[in-house]
Amino acid sequence: MRESVRFLLTFCARVVLLTLAASVLFRGRVRDVLALGPAVGGWPTYAGAILGLVGLQVVLAAVQHGLLRQDLLTDLRPFVNLVRGPDWLLTAAVVGVGAPLSEELLFRGFLLSALARTALGFWGAALVATLLWTAMHVGYSLTGIVEVFIIGVFFSWLLWRTGSLRVAIFCHALYNLLIVLGLRFVDLPVPA
Repeated sequence: MRESVRFLLTFCARVVLLTLAASVLFRGRVRDVLALGPAVGGWPTYAGAILGLVGLQVVLAAVQHGLLRQDLLTDLRPFVNLVRGPDWLLTAAVVGVGAPLSEELLFRGFLLSALARTALGFWGAALVATLLWTAMHVGYSLTGIVEVFIIGVFFSWLLWRTGSLRVAIFCHALYNLLIVLGLRFVDLPVPA
């Protein structure tokens, strides 16, 4: 178990470093290339993003829980031992901070931003980046893959709407942390 968390941690760190290095090649400031400037609208923007994420997640959870509950439980099962084990705080840090930071920097900060400058435009680039991000989650049920895709489109929309990747990183981190905390502290019917 510790090995898988260590692997995730190193993977996330490498992705962050490689993405930052690649963005330097674009001969701009990393902050500009990756859209890491402050969000337009300040803290109310974050509050609106959180409300949007909660609303979207309520709808997705209702569909999953009501119609496809077994898929949800199957998708969560691999994470149970990680978040209920002795290294759960490290797992929470990697899943709640490392994964959102590395994934958002790579897929929506670097890839989406680079592809948006092509004939694809922003939304074509968002679709490609989201499909590639979704492919990283292969192994989930079809329901889980659809949820990942929808959440990815939402994170892309946040970048488009706010002009800042910070908001998408924050919401992605919140999303992942809530899953970790739910698995850790709520007695869900997910077999270990």
